[in-house]
Amino acid sequence: MCIMCMAHMLMMDRGEQHQPATSVVAATGRNCAHCGYPLQSGFIFCPSCGMDLRTAACSACGQAVDPTWKACPYCGTALSTSAAATGGHAHH
Repeated sequence: MCIMCMAHMLMMDRGEQHQPATSVVAATGRNCAHCGYPLQSGFIFCPSCGMDLRTAACSACGQAVDPTWKACPYCGTALSTSAAATGGHAHH
């Protein structure tokens, strides 16, 4: 388990909540799927836990896929690294 994940779990066990800095531009209404941190438009990585927020689409079926996957779980098509780089949601 990564150190950031352990720190986040420790904070959650203590009932502490991470509060974003007030100088940060308003969030987009999206939250990190890993830690729940409010995300700004254009973020590629979560500033709280480091989660990769990029997505890609399968060239065969169009479903959203993780850029690190080797094959589409929806249709089985092999995913190229160049196609995966175009888009993301992958854990660091």
